[in-house]
Amino acid sequence: MKNRVAFLSALVIAPLMFAAANAAASEEAPPSLSRVAGAAPGPWLVRAEGSMVAMRDNWLGMPGPEVGLTLGYSVAPHFAIELTGSARKVEDNDQRSWSAMALARGVVVANPTGRHALTVAGGPFFELGHPVHGTVPFAHAELAYLYRHPAGFTFLAGGGPNIALAGSSYVAPPRTGCPDSGGDAFVPCIDFGPDAEEIHAGDVTGQMRLAFGWQF
Repeated sequence: MKNRVAFLSALVIAPLMFAAANAAASEEAPPSLSRVAGAAPGPWLVRAEGSMVAMRDNWLGMPGPEVGLTLGYSVAPHFAIELTGSARKVEDNDQRSWSAMALARGVVVANPTGRHALTVAGGPFFELGHPVHGTVPFAHAELAYLYRHPAGFTFLAGGGPNIALAGSSYVAPPRTGCPDSGGDAFVPCIDFGPDAEEIHAGDVTGQMRLAFGWQF
């Protein structure tokens, strides 16, 4: 009886082990096949960016949208340098501001194929010619999910803090009192404060971004 149980167990376990081995082999096969076929992406990277950057330029303090372009180069399989330029239209203002960012990005952990990875990045970030704050330097840190297809398509989603390295040129105006009605009539008055807030050295704001691009 024991021999029959052992034999039946072997019949059940062996196919499962074979299926698991085939699954592992198929998981590792795409990178090897792409390298043989010459389809592995090269070191250069171009991404179209869409980001939300908090610059305290409206009284609600909501982040404003920026759109831009990133050019990157993979120095090593798990390390890259990226340069990003973006444009921003300030709410209730016809002027535009620009931003520039230089990041060093490293892979923290990735799946066996390397398609999915968790990355960290850091570097300087500059808001240039902002209609409210002028030019302000920041230090940017980021945690991001990165997808890289062997054919070259890539996607990034991440976010992190911007730490101001200097104060802005904007000075918040003094608060104004409620107007005197000049009589017994009640005049409602609610002071929401200025439409923007000052940025001082050491202040922390946030940034989130989505990007689609190509490696070649």
